[in-house]
Amino acid sequence: MKKSTKFIIAGIVLIIILAFVFNPFYWLMRPSQKPEQPQLSTQEQVYFKELEKRYNSKLKRFYYNYTKKGTDTLFEKNYNKVPFEYSLSIDIPANSNIPKDSLFSIAQYVKNSILNNNKNLKKIIIYKNYDTHEYLFDADKNALIEKKN
Repeated sequence: MKKSTKFIIAGIVLIIILAFVFNPFYWLMRPSQKPEQPQLSTQEQVYFKELEKRYNSKLKRFYYNYTKKGTDTLFEKNYNKVPFEYSLSIDIPANSNIPKDSLFSIAQYVKNSILNNNKNLKKIIIYKNYDTHEYLFDADKNALIEKKN
């Protein structure tokens, strides 16, 4: 190949690379930052440490919000001022177990002490390894009702 042909091909390749790097649509299409979950309250930290010691487990908490139209959103700033779900993930070793009534008492404690019977609570979901336990909150009766799976 001639020197001028190699120069033209190198120029085209360079233009294509620069087009990808400086393409504004590429940078605009990137997903936005992951939404921030609220910091654990002092009460949550103390209670979760107690549960981690008792069951030799790891715990993670997650708020899941709904808009006024009932659609889900993760970008709500005032997570407890709109309808929300409170999810708690408990990873326990295979050789240990948490009784079902203990899971209900955990959900009851979260509702009463941590969330202070917040009327915007829709449900508490506890994930125990691969099992899911849902407790629906009835604000009128101020009670948790276990959802049967």
